[in-house]
Amino acid sequence: MNFRRVSLLIAFMGLASVPAFAQSSAKVVKVKPEQAVYKVKQGSSFQVAVVVDIDGGYHINSNRPAEDFLIPTALKLEALPGLRANAVRYPKAKVQKFSFSEKPLSVYEGRAVLRFTARALPSISQGTHTIKGKLTIQACNDQACLRPQTVDVEIPLEVSSL
Repeated sequence: MNFRRVSLLIAFMGLASVPAFAQSSAKVVKVKPEQAVYKVKQGSSFQVAVVVDIDGGYHINSNRPAEDFLIPTALKLEALPGLRANAVRYPKAKVQKFSFSEKPLSVYEGRAVLRFTARALPSISQGTHTIKGKLTIQACNDQACLRPQTVDVEIPLEVSSL
């Protein structure tokens, strides 16, 4: 990082002192699966959506932030025996200019829906399962960034026979 970026980062973190660090990103960002329970059949593919609701006045960086030092939004799924999940597809980000940055940033505001396709293999047992994951986020407003956080994501499945 060059001196200018380091200075910007230090100044920005100074703005995020006591009031911002008293809150965490998970306080202003709510995460849930789109469906309460995904009902799937052994051997079938299905679409999964994880809804990320961001409080007004805040944004989170996209999965591809504009600067290397910014924390990207990233959903990492844990392996579940009998299930194959494809790569997560992130929504199109909004490019927005903020007062603290000379360069426009790539962010999500309001609601962002992360999607992936999964396949319940014929070997998966019937019954209840949970796809588990971890979502890394950092919420910011035009003044400061909150502490980055990793949020647990749980996606309930009900698997039935073919």
